[in-house]
Amino acid sequence: MRRRGRTYRQRQQRQRQRQQQQQQQLAARGRPCTDKTWSDLRSWCKARGMAKTKLTLAYFPGTLRGMMATKGIGAGEDLVRVPESLLVTASKVRRLVTASMRSAAACSRSGSTHLPWTLSEHQSLTYWLYTESEKPSGSEWCMYIDSLPRDFASVPLSTLAGQTPSSRIAMDASEASWIMGHLPYSAQQRAIEQYERLHRDWAQTCGFLELLGLAAPAVWRRYVWAWLAVNTRCIHLGRRRAATDRRSSEGGSRDSRDSMALAPVLDFLNHSEQADVTTFYDSARRQFVIKTNRAFSRGEEVFISYGPHDNRFMLLEYGFVLRHNPYQVLELDHAVKAWVDAAKSRSRAAKRPSSAAMQPADIDELIDTLKQHRLWGDFTVSLDDLEPSYRLTAALRLLLLAEQRSMTPKQAVALWGRWRRGLVEKTAAEQSADRAVQQAIGAWMCAVCQGMARLSQRMLRETSIDSKEQLQSQSQSQSQSQSQSQSQGSIGSVDRFLVQCLHTVWLEISSIAQRCLENLETAASEQRNGAEQQHP
Repeated sequence: MRRRGRTYRQRQQRQRQRQQQQQQQLAARGRPCTDKTWSDLRSWCKARGMAKTKLTLAYFPGTLRGMMATKGIGAGEDLVRVPESLLVTASKVRRLVTASMRSAAACSRSGSTHLPWTLSEHQSLTYWLYTESEKPSGSEWCMYIDSLPRDFASVPLSTLAGQTPSSRIAMDASEASWIMGHLPYSAQQRAIEQYERLHRDWAQTCGFLELLGLAAPAVWRRYVWAWLAVNTRCIHLGRRRAATDRRSSEGGSRDSRDSMALAPVLDFLNHSEQADVTTFYDSARRQFVIKTNRAFSRGEEVFISYGPHDNRFMLLEYGFVLRHNPYQVLELDHAVKAWVDAAKSRSRAAKRPSSAAMQPADIDELIDTLKQHRLWGDFTVSLDDLEPSYRLTAALRLLLLAEQRSMTPKQAVALWGRWRRGLVEKTAAEQSADRAVQQAIGAWMCAVCQGMARLSQRMLRETSIDSKEQLQSQSQSQSQSQSQSQSQGSIGSVDRFLVQCLHTVWLEISSIAQRCLENLETAASEQRNGAEQQHP
């Protein structure tokens, strides 16, 4: 058999590579959606002035459902233009309520045609979506309402909100307790703040509508659904126009005070951190526009960006995470707070506190100094360089400086100020003391990363899908015997996709903690070797 030459083999290799690329492109292509809900929505949008686009709803292997390019889209082209008639804004909700009150002669007593509107934009849109969803199927916006998700089970707040309104999260529910117990500490705090905002919006909306003599939202779970629909699907209209450019809200155009809106079709566009689009409100044509800055080929999924957020934020706000999120960080606010609490406890527990030892009041004074310099909180380790942020380094240096060298707050702040200005310690004793503080910071970081690594490993076991099925069967048997622990909660019927998202979050935390620990150990080893060379 005659042996082929090098040129032939190279040509064959290039052909195989092209075939592999074509297969990958075909595998990544979406399958157009043929659901009647989607076709009805497109017809409804077209009848109300939305121009035809090169996008259609499709199913993809990686992101499940998203928008696919039906034709090639060039860089600089419009992806979609939504006319003002299809944008639901707070000013439009205000006009609709005013019109209904006029027709019912509700304003005749005061003789006023303007409402003292006190609802925020989010509250207004939630109220509109709640009331619109309760209308019969023949309502004007039924096609848009039908296109929204039936639930938001992958958003933790959907479960944490419970079945009835309460001033606090109902931790007696096993699913809610399990979710809170498996959220990272910073995400727990945000989830609590998110719930408080939801409950406050509901209470303020009910109180406002009662003053106007209108029916307040009576079904809590429906209100939670509407609130989450607005939170996960609203768009930002961009920069507000100047007051001189404001058009009359009675005339039907967008009020300059509107900064967010609900819009059909746009919520089908999935997020990617690599998306390159431009969004703006075209005042001349009264349309909200999304323009792409890169080209898309036929069959490719088209993405937009929801913003530079880490996975904790993405999970709480949108109900999904990214497998490789470049904005992921290791948040250590809870670890710093734990050190402060432990230091105060040691001081209080001392039977004969030394005059040189830090007292709780001294620690509070140091924290106040950090707050004055806006350096308290938001303590992170970056994924890029695996180094503590400047805020974390500054806080640890001040706190550990006072503890290690038994300084008064005033002395510690003065020395800390020199470090912030980049001044180097002069004497050998001062340099030695400075190295001791640096070693204390390194030792603290190592201990924290080790603790985070252990915690993440436990969370990874408990959030694996196999673990979920095992725990679910265990919780069922435990509930039958009435011996289940309420403090730890049960995985119960927690959404499967939410469990997968939590697993991804803890996987990234574990990776950052392990890599940061390796980086710290390498740095400590180099310091020891350097010290041995100086003092053999």
